[in-house]
Amino acid sequence: MSKITALPVYICPDYGWTHPAYEAFCDGRESVPEVEFNDWLKTHGLQSQSVRLDIDDESIAAHEYKTLGSIGLWEPEMPEGEGWFIGSIHDTEDGPVCIWFRQGAAL
Repeated sequence: MSKITALPVYICPDYGWTHPAYEAFCDGRESVPEVEFNDWLKTHGLQSQSVRLDIDDESIAAHEYKTLGSIGLWEPEMPEGEGWFIGSIHDTEDGPVCIWFRQGAAL
């Protein structure tokens, strides 16, 4: 398998963005079983952390999401440490989420 690395992120305000390697893994599925996701991370030597948009705060991004259903203004906070890159930023039933990846032993 080839190493999965950061790519330029062009977020569509209505749909978000997903890394092509992660998109291929998901293969159009709306969700992936946690055990399968963890195996995929391990296979690629990745760590992952998720960050959600707090839609109840007073930020411009939360307001945009509540009024327009858009995530174009959201700039998700990067987890602590170095090497993180966006794997996916998209809306879910529970609100917008950003999935971060970085190389290293899976958590």
